[in-house]
Amino acid sequence: MKKGLIIGSGSIGIRHIRSLLNIECGCELAAYRTKKGNISDIPTDIIKDMKIFHDEDEAFAWDPEFIIISNPTNLHFEYLLKAIDHNVDVLVEKPVSTNLDDILIASEKISNRKNRVAVGYNLRFHPIVNKIKYIISSNKYGKVLKADLYVGHYLPYWHPYEDYRTGFAAREELGGGVLRTLSHEIDLGQYWFGTYKEVFSKILKISDMEIDVDDYAL
Repeated sequence: MKKGLIIGSGSIGIRHIRSLLNIECGCELAAYRTKKGNISDIPTDIIKDMKIFHDEDEAFAWDPEFIIISNPTNLHFEYLLKAIDHNVDVLVEKPVSTNLDDILIASEKISNRKNRVAVGYNLRFHPIVNKIKYIISSNKYGKVLKADLYVGHYLPYWHPYEDYRTGFAAREELGGGVLRTLSHEIDLGQYWFGTYKEVFSKILKISDMEIDVDDYAL
């Protein structure tokens, strides 16, 4: 039976676990809790089906054959390198890092190994997103000259089950902020229209919410 380790078991980690159980992957699952984010109990209906590790060395010594990294944003890159070194397939939640040098380091590591690494920009797999890509690529309605992509959420409603001030998206120390948290549309821009030639941004905090990160990016 294939072993799968989920690093981080907040809302996204729990969703990954449920998905694996729902598709009956036939995997033996375990979760490693880094205790760096907003800790909540793993639902009782799934904890009976998996191992729980609170020690990093024990988690990796369990010898998983694939790893899902869904801990706080500021830890993605650190654990991606550890997973690559473990020589297994990896799914890491977005964003991998906000530092281009980190991406180059990870790319170099991956190029020398056979394990596969994917980043969790899951909107690329949505049928509507792919229908739009087909329409754009086919030039059915002509060449795209300009595109505006917008996404927005009211943070206190985003995860209504938690205090918005304690979640990773609201805390600089955990890699929060709108630019990092809502980066799907940045990825979709490349997916639909091709690689960016130039990137720039204006990042601000304009709300009166009790957060220490950006909540507006243009």
